[in-house]
Amino acid sequence: MSKVGNALKMLILLKSRGKMKISELSRELEVNERQIIRYKESLEQAGIYITSIPGRYGGYIIEGKDYLLGLNLTDKEYNSLIMAQNQLKYEEFLFYEDFKMIIEKINAVKEKQFENDFQTDYFIKGIKSNFDYEKEYKAWLDIHAAIIMNKKIKVMYASLKNEIKERVVRPYGIFQYKGSLYFVAFCEYRKEIRQFKILRIKKYETLDERFQKDENFNIREYMKNSIGIFKDGEVNLKLKVYYPYAQIVKEKLWVEDQKITDFKDSNYIIFQAKMNGLTEIKSWILSMGSDVEVIEPSDFKEQIKKEVQKVMKLYNL
Repeated sequence: MSKVGNALKMLILLKSRGKMKISELSRELEVNERQIIRYKESLEQAGIYITSIPGRYGGYIIEGKDYLLGLNLTDKEYNSLIMAQNQLKYEEFLFYEDFKMIIEKINAVKEKQFENDFQTDYFIKGIKSNFDYEKEYKAWLDIHAAIIMNKKIKVMYASLKNEIKERVVRPYGIFQYKGSLYFVAFCEYRKEIRQFKILRIKKYETLDERFQKDENFNIREYMKNSIGIFKDGEVNLKLKVYYPYAQIVKEKLWVEDQKITDFKDSNYIIFQAKMNGLTEIKSWILSMGSDVEVIEPSDFKEQIKKEVQKVMKLYNL
């Protein structure tokens, strides 16, 4: 993107999110921090002044006149919003009604009728989460507030085995995975960072006790190399995947550092990656059936064999 385009995008980010650190803007715009300072100077030359707040909790903030009213949406940008609206509606996004109202406001002030507005249904195929909307919405708000205030939360939490235990956790962040909401927190019971599915919280209470957040924690780094959300072991994986399933594997970025070597004439690919989350990796491999073979590591290959033997035993094979 051009310098002008990035400067305008920086303006949009500041107007939409409020205060942002230079490092956050740098990450969003994919430029170095020095370039962010140049964008600030360019905007100020155009009469758009950005306040710089020093200190640990400081950052850039823009106040006053709304400079974005004069920016016109393109057909492509508007249609992207409509697609996003349909996607969020299907996934029963907690804040769908708020997003819908944003679209209504845009429709009310837009200066032109868009030529390519979607007239047909935008269909999304998938599995919906089974949850109580109002309960999940309230839990999200309370957990979000606890994250901002650095307050501990006491939860009665159901495990995958439906064992309910009381945990005191220090919440760090919220994320969505396959239509369900989770939050990442330091669990005082387990003495480690863990993720908790909001749907499995049977009861919770925000405590008055505050905690010191680990400033080095980064949720993106925490989830790096994970095929899903489990963090139960890392493996340097090497697979031989046969066609036609090899084509499906090639079409997706499972983890950032994956390597795929295509031996199309021999009807297979070699997939290599450092991956985290043994439970979900096993499930992924087993879902491919006879179209995949674990090459390395040997101990993980034995684990897959044992899983296959368990399945065969279930069917008396």
